[in-house]
Amino acid sequence: MEVINTVMRIKEEYRKEITVNKSVFIACVRTCRTEDEARAYIDSIRNEFRDATHVCTAYQCGPNQSIQRSNDNREPSGTAGMPMLEAIRNSGLEDVCACAVRYFGGIKLGTGGLVRAYGGCISEALKEAPKCEDLICHQYTVTYPYALSGTIETWLRKYANIRNMMYDEQ
Repeated sequence: MEVINTVMRIKEEYRKEITVNKSVFIACVRTCRTEDEARAYIDSIRNEFRDATHVCTAYQCGPNQSIQRSNDNREPSGTAGMPMLEAIRNSGLEDVCACAVRYFGGIKLGTGGLVRAYGGCISEALKEAPKCEDLICHQYTVTYPYALSGTIETWLRKYANIRNMMYDEQ
């Protein structure tokens, strides 16, 4: 039996620049399916923006989006990475890595302002980024007595998108 699911992902890297009280924030988002891929992307953004005041990061990836990390990069604790991760979680997208580059503009934003700026720039970038729908296909072998066929098939069709079922004798 083959089961098909669909997931939404970012089609290609996307960047969004916003200015908040003279500080410039550049949101960089892309699909990263593994933690190693996310770390490599983060390293590339940090290298590209070496002169930035901060490069804060967040990503979620892996089976069932089980790997989730965030980093405030010297901003006050919880004001950058976590709002970015929350924006990723709320986006409906899978396998996302986000970096927010900040060039300090001379005006302190306060903790609430930082939370809104970091979370907001990533949220906007994720909304505007080009997306694609990926099909994920899993193949399973299920063995059961013929007498249970109706019950099992009804349950499977209710909870799974089944593309193909093959029957064999035991």
